[in-house]
Amino acid sequence: MRADTGGVKFCPETHVRCPNNGNCLPVYFRCNGVFDCVHHEDETACDRITCPGFYRCRGSAVCLHPRSVCDGAPQCPLHDDELLCDLSCPPNCVCRGLAFYCGQRFAVGEYEGLRYLDAAGSGLTPSDVKGSPLLIFLSLAECGLSSLDGLALPNLLDLDLSRNNLTSLNSLVLDGVPQVRKVVLSGNVFLRVLDSGQGRHDRLSELDLSDVFMPRLNASVLTSFPGLRHLNLSGSQVERVLDDGFQQLKELRVVDLRGCPVSHLPQVMFQGLRSLQAVYADSFRLCCPALLPTDFNVHKCTAPFEEVSSCDDLLGSEAYSAVTFVIAVVTLIGNGCSFVFRLFVSKSKSKLGFGVFVTHLSLSDFLMGVYLIFLGVADRTYKGRYLWNDIWWRNSSACKVAGFLSLLSSEVSAFIMCLITLDRFLVLQFPLSRIHFGLRSAHLASCMAWLAGVILAAVPLLPMTSHWRFYVVSSICVPLPITQKEFAGSWYSFGIVIVLNFVLFLFVCCGQLVIYWSVQANAMSAAATSTTRKTQDLTIARRLVAVAMSDFLCWFPIGLLGLLASRGVPIPGEVNVAMALLVLPLNSALNPFLYTVNVLLERRRLAREERLRKLILSQLSAKS
Repeated sequence: MRADTGGVKFCPETHVRCPNNGNCLPVYFRCNGVFDCVHHEDETACDRITCPGFYRCRGSAVCLHPRSVCDGAPQCPLHDDELLCDLSCPPNCVCRGLAFYCGQRFAVGEYEGLRYLDAAGSGLTPSDVKGSPLLIFLSLAECGLSSLDGLALPNLLDLDLSRNNLTSLNSLVLDGVPQVRKVVLSGNVFLRVLDSGQGRHDRLSELDLSDVFMPRLNASVLTSFPGLRHLNLSGSQVERVLDDGFQQLKELRVVDLRGCPVSHLPQVMFQGLRSLQAVYADSFRLCCPALLPTDFNVHKCTAPFEEVSSCDDLLGSEAYSAVTFVIAVVTLIGNGCSFVFRLFVSKSKSKLGFGVFVTHLSLSDFLMGVYLIFLGVADRTYKGRYLWNDIWWRNSSACKVAGFLSLLSSEVSAFIMCLITLDRFLVLQFPLSRIHFGLRSAHLASCMAWLAGVILAAVPLLPMTSHWRFYVVSSICVPLPITQKEFAGSWYSFGIVIVLNFVLFLFVCCGQLVIYWSVQANAMSAAATSTTRKTQDLTIARRLVAVAMSDFLCWFPIGLLGLLASRGVPIPGEVNVAMALLVLPLNSALNPFLYTVNVLLERRRLAREERLRKLILSQLSAKS
């Protein structure tokens, strides 16, 4: 309420003006039950008086300017404006009028006119404040409370009981604060809310249950608060929402479920909540239109962006699904044919380890195709309804097996690439020596690579690492270190995919450079001995350079993005999808063409050259 400055006559800020005759009246004449203006305007709309910036008299709508409080002349109907005028602030408190901020216990009963008390950490109990019936705000946060017996404050509007040791909030407690609008119970980790069937509390509009351990939320209990508008469950670890969700809270406007790994929820969880204005969550599922009210603006639902999946599809779109299918088919057919060719068709009698390594490489790359098939089958299985199957899929054995195969495939391939590089280096540097891999030693080294890959992929499945939820974080079952999601085992993913693979591929690149230099030196050599052997070695070396380059180009983007992500650079979700579904498996799809197909093409070329040479020799012999 402010003094009117319009018209001819101006009134001081301690007065108001009657609209018709312009007379100035003291502000406490407004809504005092007496008609002071000619047309009684001073007694209209008294039910909407809020007195902003003024003192509101007890039990009435009369407002007083602060200058009129404690001026020696009572203007309030109950004369409360002249009470406690000689009030002294208790020790260890900060006082602003009838608002006290206290960090230690004091005799609250001596200040019966107290309206606002913040006693967080003071150790006060409900029995200490029962003599202050005029309180409208009370904070007993961090006071070590285990019960609320004796809480009786008929005018209380805001109650803060956060970070105590409360185990229950029964109906009798709320009956003692019948006017309460807001209750904060944050941090009472063992708290149980009202038992179902207890009384209704229509006036409660805001309830804060953040950081209250509540894995099973019996939403029907909340029907005791039909007028609830703001519900904060952040950090309460809600996993299952029972009954019909929040359907009975028709006035609910804001619900905060951040920090709640909701795995089970009813399909009608938010249905019928026409007043709902905002939802905060950690899962994209809670922001799917199928779960929200019909007219709800989905942009008002705040949740982390799902990098791969959508509400309908595991792989997010038909484009991703098609690309995944194509790469899976190419990987399976290419590596399957390469494995069969090396093991059963090839007539090579070489006792060198190169063929053994390529056979093991094709088998490890084949597993990447199996992983993609897992994703493709799951995508088709849950087509159009992935929202309701996301948690089940990510926690399923199939997803864990798929993730295990993906990590096993990528790591074994990286180890065998190192072995191939080392083998070619030894053959080129020591061509006449026995310092190279034979068939037996190559098989043994490959088995060691498989063992190392199995160990690395199995570590996240061990009981002591189950809290990592390593293969559960993402719908593609393998959390790349460029994901925006935080999880307990993120450091392990970074260490394997970025650090270890960087070291391995650094070894491969350095080895390929040495091989390339050896190739150049052999090409410039004037010696003509063992021409066939040198030609074969040079061909293999050139092919390995191409393989290493393709391998490097496939892994380099992931490594670079992982390093950027570790420095806090945000990586768009689309980039993460491309790395996971396109770049990561691409090398497995290319390897059989770089190794086996090239070998077949090279043999055909050599066979043609040999036939041509024999034809020329036969013609020369005929002429002679």
